[in-house]
Amino acid sequence: MNPNQLRNIPPAKLRIILDLMEASRGKGTDSIMPLLMQANQKMQQQGLQFTPNESQLILDLLKEDMTPDEIRRLEMMQSIISNFHS
Repeated sequence: MNPNQLRNIPPAKLRIILDLMEASRGKGTDSIMPLLMQANQKMQQQGLQFTPNESQLILDLLKEDMTPDEIRRLEMMQSIISNFHS
C-alpha cells in the first residue's frame, strides 16, 4: 500500500478503507464481496460516499493479495456492477 495514495482521504473514509483491507486480507472474492457491502453500508450510515478515485484505490488494494483468477473475477463483477449504473 502506497501511503501517498491515502494522504488526501478524509479520516472517516480512511478508517473504513483500512478496516476493509484488514478484514479482507487473505480472503477470496467470495468472502470480499460481503465485506465491500458492509463498508458501503458504513459509508451510507455516515452520509459519506467514495469518489471514483477512492473506489478504484480500494479495488487496486484488494487486488494486491489476489491470484490472477480472483482478479479476473473481481474485474468481471466490477464490470457487471458498472453496467447497472450506466
